[in-house]
Amino acid sequence: MWKLSQDLAMGIAIILACLMILFQEQWFLAQTTKGQRLVQRFGTVRALWILRGLLLAVAILGGLLAAGIIHPIRW
Repeated sequence: MWKLSQDLAMGIAIILACLMILFQEQWFLAQTTKGQRLVQRFGTVRALWILRGLLLAVAILGGLLAAGIIHPIRW
């Protein structure tokens, strides 16, 4: 059984944030400054795929953090 820790909580929060953005990807690209920059630089279709790729990469890192495979830097 997993022990509820800061790493687990943060990993789950990262995954949930990525999923929320994924479900609102059109809004993200149209209404946020970073999304608008992506669209201006790469075009609508490529910006959508770049956003999906970034979200997937961050969600994977969140999963690895939640599983305890990677650890955050401790100061």
